[in-house]
Amino acid sequence: LCLIAGSAPVAGSGLTAGFSVVCRAQQADHWEAIVSADEIWSYFLGYSQPPAGWNAPGFDDSSWQTGQGGIGYGDDDDMTVVPNVPSIYLRRNFIIHDTSVITMLYLFVDFDDGFVAYLNGNEIARANIGTPGIEPAFNEYAILDSYEARLPSGGIPARFVIEKQVIREFLKEGENLLALQVHNCNAESSDLSSTTFLIAGISDESHNYSDPPQWFRDPRTDFTHLPLIIIDTEGRQIVNDPKITARMKVIDNGPGNPNNQFQEATDYDGYIGIEIRGQSSQMFPKKSYSIELRTSEGDETSAALLGMPKEEDWVLYAPYSDKTMLRNALTFYLGSKMGDWQPRNRFCEVWLNGDYIGVYQLMERIKRDKNRVDISKLNPDETEGDDLTGGYIIKVDKTDDIGPEEYFQINPKIRFNYSERYRFTYVYPKYKNIADKQKSYIRKFITDAESTLNSDSFRDMTEGFRKYFDTKSFVDYQIIQEFCNNVDGYRYSTFFYKDKDSKDGRLHAGPLWDFDLAYGNENYTDFNLATDTWLYPKYLEFYGHRLHWWARMMDDFSYRASFAARWKELRKGPFSTDSIMNYIDNTIMYLGESVDRNFTRWPIIGRYVWPNHFVGNSYEEEVDYLKDWISRRVNWMDVNVMVAESVSGSADNDIVVFPNPVRDQFGMYLNLKNPGMVRIVITNLMGHRVHHEEQVLETVGDQYIEVNPGKQTPGFYVVQLFRGNRLIGRKSIIIAR
Repeated sequence: LCLIAGSAPVAGSGLTAGFSVVCRAQQADHWEAIVSADEIWSYFLGYSQPPAGWNAPGFDDSSWQTGQGGIGYGDDDDMTVVPNVPSIYLRRNFIIHDTSVITMLYLFVDFDDGFVAYLNGNEIARANIGTPGIEPAFNEYAILDSYEARLPSGGIPARFVIEKQVIREFLKEGENLLALQVHNCNAESSDLSSTTFLIAGISDESHNYSDPPQWFRDPRTDFTHLPLIIIDTEGRQIVNDPKITARMKVIDNGPGNPNNQFQEATDYDGYIGIEIRGQSSQMFPKKSYSIELRTSEGDETSAALLGMPKEEDWVLYAPYSDKTMLRNALTFYLGSKMGDWQPRNRFCEVWLNGDYIGVYQLMERIKRDKNRVDISKLNPDETEGDDLTGGYIIKVDKTDDIGPEEYFQINPKIRFNYSERYRFTYVYPKYKNIADKQKSYIRKFITDAESTLNSDSFRDMTEGFRKYFDTKSFVDYQIIQEFCNNVDGYRYSTFFYKDKDSKDGRLHAGPLWDFDLAYGNENYTDFNLATDTWLYPKYLEFYGHRLHWWARMMDDFSYRASFAARWKELRKGPFSTDSIMNYIDNTIMYLGESVDRNFTRWPIIGRYVWPNHFVGNSYEEEVDYLKDWISRRVNWMDVNVMVAESVSGSADNDIVVFPNPVRDQFGMYLNLKNPGMVRIVITNLMGHRVHHEEQVLETVGDQYIEVNPGKQTPGFYVVQLFRGNRLIGRKSIIIAR
C-alpha cells in the first residue's frame, strides 16, 4: 500500500525536511554511513508510553534493552527478534567529528508499517503515521494497511533527504542522537521492521565513519534520461479524496540530456493539489494520482508539461499489474493515429517525499478544452435553444463510490433483448455544476438515441441510429476495444461526448481510457484472454446481458462493412504488425535502464499480481507475451473481418483459410446456422485424398477451426468442408515448407 513518506516541519525554524534541496550533491567528495543498521541500538517495546524525553540527548536509556539492528519480527531478516508489539522505540548515539564537511544527509529507513525519526529530539522524517509535529502515542497504528520493508525482497529502503539548513540547525559536533518510533498497522500484524541508516556526503578526503551499504547509489550518478517529477507533500497524507496541497517540480532537460532530482525545474516548480485515483488499482502499493496545478493562494493555474499543451489537470498513472508498462501507451498511440484526440502522455520517473516510486506516465486528463475534447463550453445559464444542446462529456463506469445524484440511467420507449441499462456519470459539466435543464436534455437525448437504436427501423440511413450516433467514432472505438480484447471494454471507463447541434450534435464515442488489463492481461474471463473471438457479443454469455449499442450496430450491414473497411485501412498503416512492433521496440529502447530501476523499487517480475494470466520470469518474457498475443489477435481479426464481409448473415456456403500459403497448420473460418459435425478433406490436384478429419462444432455463427494437414509435399491442394455428404465450402491452398 501507499508509502505516505513525509517531510516534517522543524519546530521554531520555519524549515521543512523534504525534497526542496538545491543541487549540492556535486560538493560531496564521497559518502559514509554515520549510523548503520547493524550497529547496537537501545530499544523499548511499545506496550506502554515511553518516559518523557526518550527521543532527546541525555535521556537515560540504561534500562532499555539493546540489540543489533534491524529490530523487529516476522520478516526472517531481523537481527534482533522481538515479540509482536504495537510499536518499538529506538535510540542510537553517534559522534560527528566535523559538521562543516557534511554537505548532504540521507536517512534510509526500511520500515514496516510507519515511523517517525528524530535528530537530537527534532522530528526530521515521518511515514504513514500521525500528524507532522505531533508525537504518536505508543498504541497508535499506521495510517494505511501494511507497508512492507524492501530489503528482504532485494529492494532499496525508503530515502529521506535532510535539508542543509536542518543539518546546520540540529546536527552538532560531538555526540548526537538518532531516535525512531516504528509502529505496526494493527494488533494482528504478522511483521514489524526497523532497519535504519544515516548516510552523509563528505566534502573532503577524511574517513571517520563506515562505508555505505552495497545497495547505496551515489546521488552524483543518480541521473536518468527520462523526465523527472518530484513531489513533496510536506508531511501530509495523500488520500483518495479530497486533494491535499503539495509541491511539485518537473525536470526535463530535453532529449539526450540527463536529469537529476536536485537540478532546477524546467517545466514547473510550484503548488499542486494531489489525491489517489483509480478503483481496483488502489489496492496496489504503487499508486496513481490526480494532480491539479495551483497557485500559492490555492487557485487553479496551468502549465505546459513535458511538451504537452498548457492545462491545470493531469494524471500520474502508475503501471503496475501491466508489467510491460506499455499497454496504455500503445493504445493511446494507436488511438491518436486514428485521427481524434486521445490523452497525450509521457513516461517519467517520480520521487515522492524523497522516495523513488518508479516509472510513471504523466497523462492528460479527459476534459473539455481546446487542446483536449474540443467541444463547446456549457455554462449553467445556457438552458435554451442551441446552447442547451452542447457540449457534454459523459462516462459509463462503476458507480460504487459515488452518490446517486452523480449519474443517471435511462428507460427507452423501445426495449431490446439483453440491452444493458448503462449508468452515465457526468464528466462535463461536473454534476455539481450542471443545471437541471441540462441534465434533462442529455438524459432525453440518450433515451431517444437508444430507443431509435432498439427500433425495427434502426437501419434507416436518415431516421435510424445514424441520426444520433457518429458512426465513424463508434467504429474506431470498437476497433480498439476488439483489437486489445479489453476486459472493461464497452462497459467501464467508456466515454462519450456531444457538441451543440449546430456543430454536429451527434453522440461521439471516446476518448479512450484504461487499458492496463487488456491484451490478455487478466485471468477471470476466458474470452478476454482469447485472440480468436469477438468481444462485443460475449457479455451475453458471461454476464447475462449484452452491451447492446455496438452489438446492435453490428446487425446493420452498412455499419459492419464500415468496420471491416476501416480495419483493413488501418492495417495498411499504424495497425500493421510491423508498425505496432516497432512502436513497442522503440518505447522499450527509450525506457532503457528505467525499467530496471522500476522493478528494483517494485520487485514483481516473476510474481503474480492481480489479475495476471501470464507471469514472466523477466521483463523480456512479459514483452514477448504481449507481442505474441497481439500477433495472434491481428491475424485472427484479418481473416474474421473477411468472414464478416463474405459469410455473416448468409447460408453455410463459404470458408476462409488463413494463412495461405500453409506451413504447419492453418485456421479455417466459417459461419454455421446450426451446430453439428463437419468433415474436413484435403486433396491434391489429382483428386487423391491426403488428409481427412472430423470436428464437432457446438455453437452457431462465426467459427474457427485449426487444421494440421500433416507433412505434405509442397504444392497446390484443395480444402473441402462437408456437412454430412453436402459440400459447404471449398478453397485452394498452397502448402509450403
